[in-house]
Amino acid sequence: MNRDVAVGTTVLAERIGATLEGPERVVRRLLAPGATAADAIVVAGDAESLAAALAPPDAGSLAALLVPLDLEVREPHPPLLRHADPRLALARISAALDEEVLPRPGIDPGASVAAGASVAEDAHVGPAAVIASAAVVGSGCIVGAGAVVGEGCRLGDGTRLFPRVVLYPGVRIGRFVRVHAGAVIGADGFGYAAGPAGAEKLHHLGGVVIGDHVEIGANTCIDRGTLGDTEIGDGTKIDNLCQIGHNVRIGQHCLIAGLTGIAGSSTIGDGVLMGGGVAVTDHVRIGAGARLAGRAGVTKDVPAGEAWGGLPAVPLRDWARERYLLSRLERIWNFVRRAEKSTS
Repeated sequence: MNRDVAVGTTVLAERIGATLEGPERVVRRLLAPGATAADAIVVAGDAESLAAALAPPDAGSLAALLVPLDLEVREPHPPLLRHADPRLALARISAALDEEVLPRPGIDPGASVAAGASVAEDAHVGPAAVIASAAVVGSGCIVGAGAVVGEGCRLGDGTRLFPRVVLYPGVRIGRFVRVHAGAVIGADGFGYAAGPAGAEKLHHLGGVVIGDHVEIGANTCIDRGTLGDTEIGDGTKIDNLCQIGHNVRIGQHCLIAGLTGIAGSSTIGDGVLMGGGVAVTDHVRIGAGARLAGRAGVTKDVPAGEAWGGLPAVPLRDWARERYLLSRLERIWNFVRRAEKSTS
């Protein structure tokens, strides 16, 4: 539950890095183009969304309309906020209007905190949460209801575990990290050796190290390393229902969309973007700044800065050409058959 916030357009413009054109008004809500309210702001990133925003007869009553720097807006219109990057501005507006209500510091009577654990005085530990021995919970941390912080885990200052997050022993998490409900970090990876009586488990002796300002989605799983650590770099954001295998190393400021799976010992460079449902096989290297289209199946190394898609994944231009040719197969086949008949 978040607290309602009211902010003046002058202050809002300063906070998001925009310029204000028009009188001062108060903003309490963020609405989609086409909706109106006297206390709302609407973001119109292009001519089409601008037309939708101005279509209602009472569109002029909006508290503000955010548009790109170079987009022409016909009169009459509400006060304008102009920004070079409307999507970035949208993110900042959403943050400005979303004041999170945080639980009070303290340890709930229903929580279990081992004698050898260290919990900062201003941290919050919710009901039925478990803090195991030798675990360290830093200043301002929030451990949600039913969450488990295993033996020897470390949570940096300002980190939040939502309800039912499970950290296996030895997991180390940096500062201002958000781990959403149901995520499991530090479970054994999927590693077995063929023995005379069947598969024998390869015990995972490494850990998981997560940097600062990382966000991990609900029900995502990050496996511990086999010998070394599985690593997630600063600023990386991982969506819901993702699987990160043992020994994977993900760089800084990557964006990984839902249902993505990264198999063991693969390396992901800084700033990589992955669409939903991407599958990365083991021991693959994806270069910094690479982009992978949704449902791409990556079976070999991807050079830095390139865009790939398809299954198996290939450079995006090649993938588009393959799809085009496949769509024309029937026409080509019919042409060949007619040619054969005419020569027979």
